[in-house]
Amino acid sequence: MKQYLGIDLGASGFKYGVGDSKHGLQHFANIRIRNKSLEELADIFAQILDDTRNMKIAGIGIGCPGTLHMADAKLVGKNPNLPELTGISVKELLPEHLALPIWVENDANLMALAEASLIDPSVVIGITVGSGIGCGIIQDQQIYHGAHGFAAEPGHCIMVPDGELCSCGQKGCLEAYSSVDGIRRRLRDLNSIYHDLNLPDLIFKRKEVKEIDQVITQGEEILIRALANLITVLDPQTVVLGGGAMELGLYSITHIQQQVLQYIPLAHREIVNIALARYKNQAGIMGAILLCERSAG
Repeated sequence: MKQYLGIDLGASGFKYGVGDSKHGLQHFANIRIRNKSLEELADIFAQILDDTRNMKIAGIGIGCPGTLHMADAKLVGKNPNLPELTGISVKELLPEHLALPIWVENDANLMALAEASLIDPSVVIGITVGSGIGCGIIQDQQIYHGAHGFAAEPGHCIMVPDGELCSCGQKGCLEAYSSVDGIRRRLRDLNSIYHDLNLPDLIFKRKEVKEIDQVITQGEEILIRALANLITVLDPQTVVLGGGAMELGLYSITHIQQQVLQYIPLAHREIVNIALARYKNQAGIMGAILLCERSAG
C-alpha cells in the first residue's frame, strides 16, 4: 500500500506523519510556530520535507484551518489562527520543484473524515475544540462541502445576540465563548493578570479561581447548546469531539453527553452517540492521508 505525508496545520504548530489508512502512521512529529509569517510557514514545510525525504511518499495531504475555496484551495475571509494565509493556498508555500500531488482540505473536515472511517455510520459530525472551533460533516464517508465549499462553520454561528466580539468580526459567535482563544480573550478583558494563561493553566486554575471557572463553564454550556442545534438540524448517528482542548479535558465529555440530551427532541435522544475522537491529536493527519488515498484513486 502506498504511503502518504499528512500535514495538520494548527495555530501553534504543524503536526505531520507518514503512513496509510491500513497500517497507521509510521512516522509522527510536530514543529511549533513562532511568528506565523509566510516565510516561517514555508520554512516549516521545508523542514517537514527534509525530515521525510528518505521515505517513499506518493503524495501530500494538508489540513488547513479556515474557509477554503475548493477550486483553488485558497483561504477566503478572515483566518484568525493563521492570518497570513488569507487569500493564498498553502500549496504556494511548498517548493515549486516538488514532483508530488498535493491535496488541501479544511482541517476539521479531515478530522471528521478520519473518525468516520473508524465507525462507519452514514452521518458523522466532527467538532474540534482548540484555538478555534472547527467542524466537519461526513455523509456516507464523504465530506459535505455545501454549495460553495463553505459548509460546517458552527464556530461562527451567533449564539449570544450582540455578545462578545469574535475574531471573525461578528459578535456573539460560538467561537468567541467556547474556543480556547475566546476564553482567554474574555479572561484578559476581566483581568490583565490572565494575559499569559495557556490551556493547561486554565484547566488547573479553574479549580481555585471562581471567575476562570465561570467563563469556562459558560463556554461549555454554549457549546452544548450548539451541539444540540447541530444534532436537531442534521440528525447524525455520531458526534465526535476532538482537538487539544477536549483531549486535555477543558470540557467534560460526560457532562456534554448528559446535557445535550436535555436540548434535543425526544426522537434523537436514544439514537445519537456523542464521543471523544479516537485518533486524538493524530486525527487531522490520518484524515489528510485518507484524502490522499481517495483522491489518488
